[in-house]
Amino acid sequence: GQSWATLGLGRVDAKLTANGEALPRIPPLRGTLWLDLPYRGLTFSPRVTFASRQDNVFRGETETDGYTLFDLRASYIWARQRVAHIVSVTAANLANELYRNHTSYIKDLAPEMGRSFRANYTLRFH
Repeated sequence: GQSWATLGLGRVDAKLTANGEALPRIPPLRGTLWLDLPYRGLTFSPRVTFASRQDNVFRGETETDGYTLFDLRASYIWARQRVAHIVSVTAANLANELYRNHTSYIKDLAPEMGRSFRANYTLRFH
């Protein structure tokens, strides 16, 4: 298979037109780099995601710190005549980063999930 790199970058700049005040829950600058690296029937997909500090906030809203997350997924596809069996395992937030999503309604009550692991089995019919 082919290797792939996916790069994403997003920024929102929004203010009230009447007075230039920041709007609530505007996401900070955020970026992602995701690789798909095939090796002997497996595909390894490391991903790094960053978000900058959000200090341009609405009155009464709390600021959020920036963060960097590291994830890793490995998957295997076993293709048959009419169905593909897909097995994947994912390790998310490998560094166990404590972070808060600025757009979350409960960011002041609870941070986002720490290190986690997930296993999936998917059937895809053609």
